[in-house]
Amino acid sequence: MKNSFSWKKPLASEYFRYAGGYLGMRFVFISLFGLVIQYLLTHYLGREDYGLLVWVAMVIAFLSPLGLPGMSTSITGAVAKGFHGNFRRGTLLEIAGGTVGGLVLLTIAAYYWIFGYSTTKAVVFMIAGVFGPGLWVDTHLFYWNGRKDFKSIFWWSVPMRFAQLVATAAILFYTSNPVWIFGGQTLVLVFANFLAIYKIIKIDRTNFDISRDYMNYGWLSSFLYLLVTVTAQIDKFIVGFFFGLDKLAIFAVGELIYNYFYKTPKTIISQIFMPRLAEISLKNASIWIKKRQLYLILSVAGGVVIIGMFLPIIYRFLFSSKYDDSIYYAYLFLVNILVGIPVVLVGTMMRAHGMKRETAISQAIISIPTFVLMPVLAYFMGIQGVIFSRIIQNIVLSGYCLFVLERCSK
Repeated sequence: MKNSFSWKKPLASEYFRYAGGYLGMRFVFISLFGLVIQYLLTHYLGREDYGLLVWVAMVIAFLSPLGLPGMSTSITGAVAKGFHGNFRRGTLLEIAGGTVGGLVLLTIAAYYWIFGYSTTKAVVFMIAGVFGPGLWVDTHLFYWNGRKDFKSIFWWSVPMRFAQLVATAAILFYTSNPVWIFGGQTLVLVFANFLAIYKIIKIDRTNFDISRDYMNYGWLSSFLYLLVTVTAQIDKFIVGFFFGLDKLAIFAVGELIYNYFYKTPKTIISQIFMPRLAEISLKNASIWIKKRQLYLILSVAGGVVIIGMFLPIIYRFLFSSKYDDSIYYAYLFLVNILVGIPVVLVGTMMRAHGMKRETAISQAIISIPTFVLMPVLAYFMGIQGVIFSRIIQNIVLSGYCLFVLERCSK
């Protein structure tokens, strides 16, 4: 039975093999397709055009709180406990919020058209605004996560990313215009989002039960996500606004190592363990995490050392010599990976148990060092100062997570 799980021997658990198998394969395929897309974009687009795509993605991410992402966060725990109605209501709220976000994107498009004198930027933001209602909605992934249906997560994510790859390659065969590239990738994503939602609502058997506690946590998480979003994207804003799109492209390529080897695996680990952590007591969950924290840190450290040895060769092959300056930033992001390891499982435990106070404190810890240090370090040290502020942020957050873990395990 895939629902059986041994906390003492997770590798012997069929649930772990089931979840880890599908999510592990998803990571491999998504990473592979993503790297091929990055290869195509960095080889066939100029750095300014690639920087424009990064800039638009950053603005969309900045506006993501309008899509009420906290609802998605709360859906996993709610669905794991049988409250499927949270998915239905959360989806409608996210679509409504995405519509508001789309109107903001259309306003930005009008600004670039009237005052920015950039037709390309205006059209890109106009496309994003039109697709706004489906741009941020991701409740289907969190619903499947709560149902422990990792097979559906795999069969949605992998074909969608492959379709984006095919669309990107096909468009580049005819043109390197970033407008067409952005439009093609966005169309695939939004279509896949609504198709998944339609399947769950119309085909799957779901109840209408709603947990008010998880709905309230969703609203709180959405509010806190505003701080998360700003702190997560402010580095790209500072680099793009003060140093230009060309430098933003170099910074973004350097950050890819962090995205592929920390942010994405962190999401996978959270998907695997969040529904299980929600089902057991907080004390038992913290004890289990505490016993395995050192092994996680050592394994990641070993992986970072191996990656660091081959980093220059890999970067020059994948992204061309145009991005040689990104290699130094990639090494700094590897350091950031190391200091952020304690956050992975403890953060998952906080979300699984709806720990409002601890979640709020952790978001404050993320935000304050960023707002205080990043502008100052960027001014005196340039782009590397931006990354140094991220490292300091993860050090402080990891310390707090270890404190929470120790307290909850007693």
